[in-house]
Amino acid sequence: MTARNTLKIVDDALIVIPRGMDRVWGLRKRITVPLSCITDVQIEHRPHWVPTGWRGPGLDAFGKLVGTFHPEQERHYWNFSGRGSVLTIAVSGGRPFDRLYLSVADLEACQQMVSTAAQLD
Repeated sequence: MTARNTLKIVDDALIVIPRGMDRVWGLRKRITVPLSCITDVQIEHRPHWVPTGWRGPGLDAFGKLVGTFHPEQERHYWNFSGRGSVLTIAVSGGRPFDRLYLSVADLEACQQMVSTAAQLD
């Protein structure tokens, strides 16, 4: 699986930067999440089994999910392509999303980085 996102910790926030054309398809140049709002960071090994709800705006084609999806009265951001696992970040209060599903280069390292920064360990 390719890394569709770059993650950075800047001050007290997680910055998610979609790469390449995913910026266009997902209508996002970056997503900023306050670290204090992150409640959980997990690795989802079967992302194709997760209900996505209705899409808008974004792309859902050819095994690629990028953009905003609305399952069960929530707002999720997906940026995933192909097979493999994704990093799942739960956010309290929907600021700016309730949950992020992201493909990244090193799942375990990114999970540890975000968990440590958000003081979830």
